[in-house]
Amino acid sequence: MLIHGSPISINFPQGSGDDERFWYWQGLSGKKYIHTVYRAGNCPPLPGAIYLAVKREGHARSVIAIDRFPPFWDGAFSAHENSDADEIHVHLLASDSRMADAILRDLKRAFEHTVPAPQGTDFSPYLGAQQA
Repeated sequence: MLIHGSPISINFPQGSGDDERFWYWQGLSGKKYIHTVYRAGNCPPLPGAIYLAVKREGHARSVIAIDRFPPFWDGAFSAHENSDADEIHVHLLASDSRMADAILRDLKRAFEHTVPAPQGTDFSPYLGAQQA
């Protein structure tokens, strides 16, 4: 499941493995949203933030899951831990919950329009109530 994304490269000390600490993901609207990249299992508690669970394939990234973290972090959230995700990309710049929901819809709509889905595939569980 691939939606458009691109890295921001930063010159970290050689061998640190942090060269791609940030990643842009583009919504269906064409707007790009910057995300902080965490290794799977190393993402801190970020209640309400938008996340993309991502499988790294060389320099390409495939989205496995996209949603928001629960608003109350109880340590039990593990939707991405049992997946093949290598990275968790987190968008933190929404000014409030309403804006975060709008950004999430934009990203999910990009996901819906770029995934060649088999006939009869139901995306409604991923899109929520406000489908495109």
